[in-house]
Amino acid sequence: MVQVTAGWALSGKRPGSSDDYGVLNCSREPFSKASFGRILRQYGLGTPPAHRTGEGALPWVTVSWVGEAPDRYLGMSIEDWTEHRDGSGRPVAFTKYICVPYRDVQATPVSYAALYRELNRLELPMDGPEGDLVTLSPPEYSAADLARDIDRFDRKKVMRTAALLLDGRVDIVGAGEASLQDRLAFLDAVAALLPYGYRADFTGATWATGSANKIRLAFLRRARDNANEVGWRNQGERIPPSPTAGHYLQWLDRLLSRRDLPWLVGYLAGGAEPCDFSDKRSAVQHLADVEWPQQVARYAEERRQGKEEDARRLLLSPRRDEISPSAQGRVLAYLIRAAEPGDLKLIGERWDQVAATGGSELIEALVDAAARLLWREEPDKRVSDYVRLARERRLTDQFLAGVVEALRVPGFTGGAAKHRAALDMAADLIRDHVDPAAPAWANSKLLAELTNESRLAARLLVAEPGGADRVRAWVRWLGSGRSDALPGFGELLAGREISLKDFRGLMKGAPEWAAALVQVAGRLGRLEPVMPALIGWMKGQPEISLAAREFVKKTLSQMESEEPGGWGAADVVLLTVGAPCVHLKKAVLLPDPATYHSGFVWAWQRVRQDRGMAATFIRELASALRDQRPWAGGPARADTVINLVRAVIVEDEGLDWTILRTVLDTEPSDPALEGRPAFVELRRLLRENQGRFEPVFAPALGATPDGFTSDGYASDGFASDGMPPPGPPPPSLGAPALEGLGRLASDADVDTVADFYMRAMRPLEANVANATAAIKAVAAAGRLLKGAEAHTVVLRVWGSNVDGSNYQWADKQARLLVEAIAQGALGSAVARDFADALAGHASQEISYQLRLLEAVSSHAPFWEMPPQVRTRLEECKATIERLAKSGRGGLFGLGRRGKSGDG
Repeated sequence: MVQVTAGWALSGKRPGSSDDYGVLNCSREPFSKASFGRILRQYGLGTPPAHRTGEGALPWVTVSWVGEAPDRYLGMSIEDWTEHRDGSGRPVAFTKYICVPYRDVQATPVSYAALYRELNRLELPMDGPEGDLVTLSPPEYSAADLARDIDRFDRKKVMRTAALLLDGRVDIVGAGEASLQDRLAFLDAVAALLPYGYRADFTGATWATGSANKIRLAFLRRARDNANEVGWRNQGERIPPSPTAGHYLQWLDRLLSRRDLPWLVGYLAGGAEPCDFSDKRSAVQHLADVEWPQQVARYAEERRQGKEEDARRLLLSPRRDEISPSAQGRVLAYLIRAAEPGDLKLIGERWDQVAATGGSELIEALVDAAARLLWREEPDKRVSDYVRLARERRLTDQFLAGVVEALRVPGFTGGAAKHRAALDMAADLIRDHVDPAAPAWANSKLLAELTNESRLAARLLVAEPGGADRVRAWVRWLGSGRSDALPGFGELLAGREISLKDFRGLMKGAPEWAAALVQVAGRLGRLEPVMPALIGWMKGQPEISLAAREFVKKTLSQMESEEPGGWGAADVVLLTVGAPCVHLKKAVLLPDPATYHSGFVWAWQRVRQDRGMAATFIRELASALRDQRPWAGGPARADTVINLVRAVIVEDEGLDWTILRTVLDTEPSDPALEGRPAFVELRRLLRENQGRFEPVFAPALGATPDGFTSDGYASDGFASDGMPPPGPPPPSLGAPALEGLGRLASDADVDTVADFYMRAMRPLEANVANATAAIKAVAAAGRLLKGAEAHTVVLRVWGSNVDGSNYQWADKQARLLVEAIAQGALGSAVARDFADALAGHASQEISYQLRLLEAVSSHAPFWEMPPQVRTRLEECKATIERLAKSGRGGLFGLGRRGKSGDG
């Protein structure tokens, strides 16, 4: 039984009146009284005969539709005589009309005969106000009953009538003696051999006396013009069907040769998507789709791309039962792999039905879907919904273990940042759904997988927000799955200092755990036990490689900590590897920055003993102060910066702090600093320090008391910041030839800087080492360059060295300067920015020149490219391809990243 609501109307004349026929009463919705009147007139069947029996006698039944998609309504009316008479004594006919929303019968079809019985029993009020909708309870569609009627009326005739309806109007003639019930059953039988969706455009009448222009299938005494005629007692094949209708008829024959009629009627009832007769190809396609479930199963087995909507439709349709449970499982797995979280409700509903035959495939598909969501450009947080689906079926361990395994060897494109984001999201999933202290997780598959995926396991600890107890639980759990414990974490949690031996062991075998140790210490506010080991490891290396610098930079820059003392120590270590400090600007905003100050000085006391680290620290501190100007904004901020710089100078006045004077003690002086009493003492320290070093080697580049030349190179050939020189240090680096260059203003323009550089280079041999010395002389003279400025200086140097049409000398000079900057003469941070500026300019210039050459080639057909030009272009192509294959290293090997954790 189906329950539907319907609008209604009653049309006729009031007894004893001389009014015309019209709507006497109706429901308040879905149409107005006037609209109901227009609908009834639209489907008018002509004037009924006066006789009460025989051919054409009332009652007449009309089936119709009204409205626009998606708000279509199925309509039905019954016109019959009443006992009333009008003012002239003539009998009065009433028409009862209902309209049912098509969407109410789309999923649960009803027949016209069932609607007729519901309408026939209604007593619609002639008088009174407009009423409510009526509720109808017709029985459900019976394919078996309809099949019996089709055979009763002659299967071939009903099939042909249905096919002819695709061509236009069809008239049934010679049925004057047939009962109303038989004529209505015939309409139902014909409609049953079309997809049910065509009822949204179907019109029919059990009898008509007029033209009935809007009626597609009607019983009449004689056929209308331009209508196909079907005889009630014979088929009347006067006009052959169109090719489409003929094709439809062939499909009906073909299917009935392999299937029984009730099945076919039921199958057609499933095609309930609203359809118009103008789209007659859809009817043919629906019959051709009989094998659709099997076809979708093949798509799923082959994992063919782009068939997700077919899989979704099949799983929602009763037709899924036409394929085996194992095939249904494959279709469900196919839909799961599409990784569309909106499908999870459907997936959950179908999972338990097919899990018995496809459980392992389903969990594998769920893992694949989660991996796809994690590897999107931005990891999709809705992946947690997939974990919940697994948890509801007690598959959390198997699911999470599969996700970890899937992330170990990425099957999707993406760089280190994308991989890190995926690992972070996976770590969040594990933390949200795993209790490391619960016995159930002691020997889990997930723990075994994490033993082989240390990067993800380390991320579990790094981002754990639950404090020391929660971290301790993770450490115990993760350690229980390893042959060796997690070195250092026990000491950290106990508040004991990490041994240098343990830290070196981590850096050698599992640098991701070393990074996690530092970052967990920062989150817990316990950096003091860890920083000595980190600094000791850095100092213990004969040279800090670029990979080691990147490890320190990434570890400390990404560290989350609320410990101001740890901020200070981290900033110092960052500066020693050529990275900008990340906490200074927020430290000066603290109500009491003393803890940051203490941590900063504490770390400086430990790194200053390594002269290479100390020199890099001084240079990068100057760069940070120049770029960030953390003293701006108030006296308290200025005092914090002044006291911090003064404290580190006092710790080791034997170092050359001259470069800081070019930032702090400027002309004109910065008002924010000049007005502070503490600045007087800082200025004195800076001037005394400059006086101590300048007579010995400034403005020339002679040796310092520590055995370093002022360009940063020691007598053993290694730079003071740990970077090796491009070649053996030339004897001219300390020669008097570089004396007398004078100083540069801190805001000197790039032309002045280029001129200073060229004067420094002019007496020296043209090689990279001397170019390094000359560009370092620029910094020593008081002008700190940024990356883009350094690139502009290169362009100025090239332009100044061009001699007539001879570009070779200019090219060589510019290349020497580029290599010097790229190898770190101005610091690694400047080198990276410089490489970006150079690459941008070079790519724009290449593109521009090629467009000019293309314009010549297009507009000068007489011109042929010279062989030497063609050769040079091929060489350029090879160079571009070589650079593109160099990965993220960029031009000249700058900014190369080691593998994650490469120490």
